[in-house]
Amino acid sequence: MLYQALYRKYRPKTFDEIMGQQVIVKTLKNIIKNQKLTHAYLFIGPRGTGKTSVAKIFAKTINCENPKNGVSCEKCNICINNNENENIDIIEMDAASNNGVDEIREIKNHTTLLPTMSKYKVYIIDEVHMLTTGAFNALLKTLEEPPKHVIFILATTEPHKIPLTIMSRCQSFEFKPISKDIMKERLKYICENEKITITEDALDEIAFNSSGGMRDAISLLDQLNAYTDSNITKADVILLSGRISEDEIQILFKNIIQNKIKECFNVIDEFEKNGKDFSYICEDIIKYLRDNYLEYQIKGKSNIIEQLGVFKITNIIMLFNKCITDMKNSKDKRVLFELIIIQLINMYSTNQTNVCNIESQSTEKKVTLEKPKQKSLQNDDMHKLYEELMNIRMNNILAKADKKSLENYKLIFSKLENNITDLQYLKMINILSDCTIKAGCPDGVILTTDNESILNELYDNLNDIEEILLKEIKSNIKICILLDSYWLVKREEYINKIKNKEEILILDEQSIVSSINEKLKKESKNEFEDLLEIGDF
Repeated sequence: MLYQALYRKYRPKTFDEIMGQQVIVKTLKNIIKNQKLTHAYLFIGPRGTGKTSVAKIFAKTINCENPKNGVSCEKCNICINNNENENIDIIEMDAASNNGVDEIREIKNHTTLLPTMSKYKVYIIDEVHMLTTGAFNALLKTLEEPPKHVIFILATTEPHKIPLTIMSRCQSFEFKPISKDIMKERLKYICENEKITITEDALDEIAFNSSGGMRDAISLLDQLNAYTDSNITKADVILLSGRISEDEIQILFKNIIQNKIKECFNVIDEFEKNGKDFSYICEDIIKYLRDNYLEYQIKGKSNIIEQLGVFKITNIIMLFNKCITDMKNSKDKRVLFELIIIQLINMYSTNQTNVCNIESQSTEKKVTLEKPKQKSLQNDDMHKLYEELMNIRMNNILAKADKKSLENYKLIFSKLENNITDLQYLKMINILSDCTIKAGCPDGVILTTDNESILNELYDNLNDIEEILLKEIKSNIKICILLDSYWLVKREEYINKIKNKEEILILDEQSIVSSINEKLKKESKNEFEDLLEIGDF
């Protein structure tokens, strides 16, 4: 005897066996019990959520000779013939391959014929959204005034493609994705019956991979059963589903935080070599970060969240989520994934966070992260010059500050943060993402940060940032960067001046800028001479 696929073997045969659609089941039972049948039903929902199964059970039950409380008896000839797919009065049609006018006209011609052995002739049209415009028009005529012995059940995963004229003539039911708990309960039942040994975390992984589709979950279980010879672990699920493990995610983030570009690309090479789908990789990373963030919120501790930075997690998740969307329209998913990794590397190259001991949740191994090397800070003289320049710029911006400019800068900077395709700007954009916009005027903006290393990084790249803004808004903008604590003090002073009606004079910054430029040239010359001495050229 040929092997029967598990999803067919365990397909529900009665309403009581349907899982995860209790509202729909109860409604249909009441319709049958109270004899309130209508001529057309529309079942809407994702794949594998039970639309066709419910349609078959509904067709069987309304024709059952001895239904009780809306449930088929499973003993009469109608029920037996239905279960063996031998009832010629229940006609199933796949609109994906039978979507023309001729097929619908044939249905229309046959509706005039009385049922052979049942009370009702039931037409189940799956993937009805695939019908052509002409076919929909032909179906519309049939739906308007069908014979009393005919019932239509239409099923679709894409209701937006169905004409409103069709939908308005049907009683609609929306099928929800199956919850993970219900899915696991069903999988456990199947495993017990089939003598399959499976771990709890493997069940979790199957449920996650199935995205609410029971049929997908059972099909994956069937495939795993064949691969593992009835002994399934989480590692087996990850391998067969094309996903990546938590250990692989941790290794990737370890290299990102340590600014190891080559090692990151080696990991990406391994992903591609092993046939991993980069969309799935992004989903796995999002799930991993989400789970660890919840653990951090509940327990107040999660090593990976602490190392990546609590306030950066949302941005990282949004980056990977945007990447998934972009991948749908891209021929090369790897390139988009690499751009995200480069952006994250640049983000953490500016951080001075001590990083250590991200503990693997799935094994007892520990991955030790080293502390990134710090850039040398500005010398005291240069630092004082920058502070003096920032004070002048803050004074001038606050003298002309207005709310409209502030909102415009917020919009401009949000657009910059979403620009992950221009590698030239990635580092600057990531540095700016650690800052907060506090005030603005038509030709200047005040940014603040709570990190002194980021402040010095911004000093070093002030000209580059202003060039980016020049290209973005076609106007020269002066940048003022301050520490949060310093800004709070100066803001209070400014508010007091406004209250006392003191005049704020515009100050000249040219002499300070010239001093900074001269010092920068001198430092560049000294560095070049040092390189010559040690033989780097």
